[in-house]
Amino acid sequence: MKDWRVDAELLEAWRAGAAGAGRQLFDRHADAVARFFENKVREGTDDLIQQTFLVVVEGSERIRDGVAFRAFVLGVARNVLREHLRKLTRGRAIDPEVESMATLAPGPTTVIGRKREHRLLLEGLRRLPIEHQIALELFYWEGFDARQIAEVMGISHSAMRSRMAKARELLRDVMLEIAESPDLLRSTVDALDDWAAELRAQLGAD
Repeated sequence: MKDWRVDAELLEAWRAGAAGAGRQLFDRHADAVARFFENKVREGTDDLIQQTFLVVVEGSERIRDGVAFRAFVLGVARNVLREHLRKLTRGRAIDPEVESMATLAPGPTTVIGRKREHRLLLEGLRRLPIEHQIALELFYWEGFDARQIAEVMGISHSAMRSRMAKARELLRDVMLEIAESPDLLRSTVDALDDWAAELRAQLGAD
């Protein structure tokens, strides 16, 4: 049975009062929520994960039929992150299409790349505007396509395709600026999908 069908059946059972179905949904998607936060915040990841699922529990009846459960959960995580950033900046308005996690929360995050290419990719992503970082991480970590990412971000499919192209271009530019050497940049860019896949295996596993 396809994953989305499993989620749909579990969601229906959860809405009908089966607490065990809700726990199964949590188990199926907790790693994805952890991956969402790990390269963005410096501390408090567990609290943000809990907040995300609390909002999901409170809003389970609002999940539209036909919307993938994981996309819904990660859309909630995006909103939780934005609220976290408002608190971090003490209410200052931020522009997630301009500002980056590297400037809003400088310093190391909860994830540490094991190889130089991993670290370059992680730092490059953190230096992107937040909305671009989210889009690329959903692509690399969750294997989402532009349509699925658009569901999470709440924008049109066509707008998301344009944003993805821009995000990839910005990532290359950022890594060019911060790479320790041309060889490191080349090895990272030439096998970017492979390095991202290795990182995904490290993220959310704890």
